[in-house]
Amino acid sequence: MGKSKIIWLAVLLSAGAGLGPACRPQVAPLPSPSPSLAVVPARELLEGFLQRAPVTAVDKSLELGRSGAWLVTLNDGKKKHKALFKSVRRPRPTLMPDSYAYELAAYELDRILGLGLVPVTVERQLDGRTGSLQVFLEGVETEKSRLRKNLQPPDLQAYQDQLEDITLLENLTCTPRQDLGDILIQTDTWKVWRVDFAEAFMPSTELLPERLIRRASRRFIAALRGWDETQVRRRLARYLNTAELEALITRRHLILEEIDRLIREKGEAAVLFSP
Repeated sequence: MGKSKIIWLAVLLSAGAGLGPACRPQVAPLPSPSPSLAVVPARELLEGFLQRAPVTAVDKSLELGRSGAWLVTLNDGKKKHKALFKSVRRPRPTLMPDSYAYELAAYELDRILGLGLVPVTVERQLDGRTGSLQVFLEGVETEKSRLRKNLQPPDLQAYQDQLEDITLLENLTCTPRQDLGDILIQTDTWKVWRVDFAEAFMPSTELLPERLIRRASRRFIAALRGWDETQVRRRLARYLNTAELEALITRRHLILEEIDRLIREKGEAAVLFSP
């Protein structure tokens, strides 16, 4: 993805590289759920909002990113959010793949593993097109802008730990990081997100040589060790072809092998961190 690629912003739980502060939509936070909805996870509430809230405005003029994403406003009368709608679907074996299906696959994989590293993304139809709809929020910096402004997190180690899990996710989804705008930071909490998976899930049975795995959270590794392969195949089959899916399964094994090698070499305390 080139320099003109969009910055995808996310809202999840508490809730670009190319857009300046004046261009970023101001998004109101979701209100606290009513007592009757208190048992429903915030992720599911937001998914439901994106899937069902009326669309009150669509800005097609921006044509954000190579895929020409639309800026969408949703308002159900109680809350209002903006989101990006992407309908391009050029899956492999297309020479230059770029597909909203890979965005949906990345989010679904994030849900399966319980990571919370990928923004809430749902499938929806708009103006007769089917695509991915992803919310975003105000008050974020890209890793690119953070470095340019020399913004320092209050807990550098905790921040670096989050980046290590992002590296693990990039290897799992085989998503080379071509732009530091792919990493978003909520600067009030220093929560880190990985965005833009439109070219992800290359059918490679190797890990990314430029994204070396050094450490990982215990949560991420436990999710990889305990994942239900049948469930993974079933839930991702609608987004990935056979080669992409088989390569994903292989990379999961390669990641675990690499983590085990590092633990033998350096000790568990040096490789795994909490949570």
